[in-house]
Order: sequence, then C-alpha cells, then structure tokens
Amino acid sequence: MKNFKCLIVDDEPLAIDVLENYLQRFENIEIRRCENALDAFRFLKEEKFDLIFLDIEMPLLTGLDFLGTLKNPPPVIITTAYRDYAVEGFEFEALDYLVKPISFPRFVKAFERALKINKGGDHQHDNQREDNEYLFLKVDRKFVKILISEILYIESLKDYVRVTTKSTSFISYQSLTSITEKLPSDKFIRIHRSFTISIDKVNSIEGNCIQIDGKLLPISREHRQEVLRKIQK
Repeated sequence: MKNFKCLIVDDEPLAIDVLENYLQRFENIEIRRCENALDAFRFLKEEKFDLIFLDIEMPLLTGLDFLGTLKNPPPVIITTAYRDYAVEGFEFEALDYLVKPISFPRFVKAFERALKINKGGDHQHDNQREDNEYLFLKVDRKFVKILISEILYIESLKDYVRVTTKSTSFISYQSLTSITEKLPSDKFIRIHRSFTISIDKVNSIEGNCIQIDGKLLPISREHRQEVLRKIQK
C-alpha cells in the first residue's frame, strides 16, 4: 500500500510534535516537518505530498501568503491559534481549519476527510472538482459562497471580475487569470483576454462568438483553436 505523505509547516516545534503524534497513530503515513514556508517550498519542489498541515502566523512568510504562491497545491488543512483567518483560509480552498489546541477527535475528522479525498483521486492539484464544490468570492466587505456548477461565465473588468451565474452576478477584486486558475480546467476555458466560460453552459457557436444563456461572448483568434477542440470533443 502506498504511503500517505504529509508535510507539516509550523514555526512551533511543539505544535508539530502534536500533529506528528496524531499522525503516527495511523498506518502507512510518511511525515516531513519544517518550521517555515521557505523550507516548505524546498520540500514541495523535491517531493509530492498528499496533504499539508499549515500554520498561518509564521516569520518571513505567513501560511496564507505561502499558499497564495502555490499554483496547484495538494489539499491543505490549516492549523492555527487564531480563528480570525477562517474565511481567508476557505477562500484558498483549505480542506479544513483547525484551531489550536487541536483535540484528537477533531483532528481525526479532518484527516479522515483528507484520506477519503485521496482514495477517490480528487486532489486539488489535479484541478478536478465535483459540481457541488464552491468558491468564496470577496464582494464588497464580505465573502460570498458561489457553487462552481452555477457559474456561466466570468468577465474581466480591469482589476475586477464579474462572475455571472444563472440568477445573478458578483463583482470581485481579482484578476481573470487568478480566478480561472482556481476552476477545474476540464470544465472552464479562457476564450478571450476578457472572458472565461463554463464549457457545458455553451448553447451555440456562431462565427467568432459563443452564446451562453442568450449572451454573445467573443472568441479571440489566439484561443479559437483550443476552444473548438474542447467544446467539440
């Protein structure tokens, strides 16, 4: 049986010891530990991990800043003494959010979820998500949960994006590139410098335009071949 590889990133050795002790109660678990995000970069470059336990408040680079630099990270469970970062953690699609001191029953609940995802082959780094999964978008001063399956298309508005669903739309401060990278690549595609669409929401293609829910969206010459390949397969 293949070992389940975990990386623990925390600047408190005692906190790492607690997680390591919990993990050692399971079979076939391989553990790497480091006390800062820079060492974590090195580990991730050299090895492939199934799960990261990530602290937030660390010197040099916080856990969330570190997570924001990773393009396709493995599943992440945040471990922190602070409750204030929960929304930001889930915005980064963290698998769970554990507040220290972490009890063993609460740890088991989070870890068994990670094992289940691994067994099903549904890793975040594979960029494949089920239809009932979601994104948190920062809209004005709050975070709004949006089901990925309800997104029709996304439009770039310079430093913002407009995410359009069947029933409404939301404007969020981020780039079209950054939000597109968070979406499953088999279900969404960039069709223009200003638009990313949901492939299965396409009603028709006419000339250099795609129609979704009555809206005509342009296909750029740069993206046309890939768009046609994905939609017609």
